[in-house]
Amino acid sequence: MRQGFQTSLATIGLIGLTMGCGDKEDDSAPSSPPAATAWYPSCGDPVCEGYAGPTDGLDACTDQEVGASCDVEGDQCDLQDDCNARMVCATEDPRSAPGGCPVSRAKYKNSIHYLSPGERNAARQQLLDTRLATWRYRWDPPSRRARLGFIIDDQPSSPAVQADGQHVDLYGYTSLTVAAVQAQEAELRTLRTELHATQAALEALQAEVARMKSASASR
Repeated sequence: MRQGFQTSLATIGLIGLTMGCGDKEDDSAPSSPPAATAWYPSCGDPVCEGYAGPTDGLDACTDQEVGASCDVEGDQCDLQDDCNARMVCATEDPRSAPGGCPVSRAKYKNSIHYLSPGERNAARQQLLDTRLATWRYRWDPPSRRARLGFIIDDQPSSPAVQADGQHVDLYGYTSLTVAAVQAQEAELRTLRTELHATQAALEALQAEVARMKSASASR
């Protein structure tokens, strides 16, 4: 009986050891495979102002296609488009990452200041003072249609000029126009209010004249 009891203990111990081994994590198990890399376009410039390349050390894209697999994460090529976007070899679309592309949400900005009515009027005047011209770039063929815009040399400190002093800031240029429209609308709103008040006063005066004529005729 003692021998049978010892055999039972040995059996229980063997079962426990077997179960314990089954619960242990297998260090030799393969880890998760690395995320696949594919070609994605980058955001490009916040405002598309024309191709500014080529860029030294960056080859032009050839047969790279969006979504196609690529080998080396971080590789890039130049799409040579008007927004200066690039193709990037990555594990996820860089445009969908937080802060991945230029956005106009307040949480991405500092020192936010809304223009006062006086500042909007100043912006309108600055826009009205802009001298428009037509021209062709020196490399344009003679057959190309003339371009329309302003010359940076005429107003180098304008908000419509980028910090490098060489390129037009189309976002700033558009915002100047918006400010001018807002200032114009505020002025028109004031004029409409004054016009309505003048019309009301005129109607009251006409009514008074009619009353006086009626009173005079009844005498």
